Amino acid sequence: MKKLQFFYIVTALALSMFSEICYATVYEFQNDGNVVVFEAYDYLSKAHMPKTSSSTFDPIQKKAYDRIIESASQKYKLDKNLIHAVICVESSYQPNALSPKGAQGLMQLMPHTAKKYGVTDAFDPDQNISGGTRYLRDLLDRYEGNRTLALAAYNAGEDAVNKYGGVPPYEETINYIKKVETILKNL
Repeated sequence: MKKLQFFYIVTALALSMFSEICYATVYEFQNDGNVVVFEAYDYLSKAHMPKTSSSTFDPIQKKAYDRIIESASQKYKLDKNLIHAVICVESSYQPNALSPKGAQGLMQLMPHTAKKYGVTDAFDPDQNISGGTRYLRDLLDRYEGNRTLALAAYNAGEDAVNKYGGVPPYEETINYIKKVETILKNL
């Protein structure tokens, strides 16, 4: 598939509580209208942190999905700010986001997860947020309200959390949890 363009967004936040890395989110726009989102890390840098700056919280993008998120939050009894934080980290509110691993839409549902939760079009914001919120609710229930384990499972999969008896020792997963928690503190 021919790529139309690339652009990189690099943001930094100096928080002493996190290990220091350089982090970039790369958006790749494709001819079919999909946006592939992936992360690039420079672990040699000592001056940069995961993306958590105010540019992540674009109020226009956030507001565009408030109604859907509020509805899913009430239906599945889940904090709407947690849903917002997951969407910020997963797709930066890009409904056509497609990861290199095949995760789709705002909450980056894998096809088998989408199917499990009745999502027939993972790029439809209503379906994606409903399915992703229900999945996150199920993970919180499974891990008895432990948000850290639920987020680890959302990112790395339940099998990985079970295999390691907790958060898997994957840098991606550890950074994912930190990013979601940092965003939650700022909402």
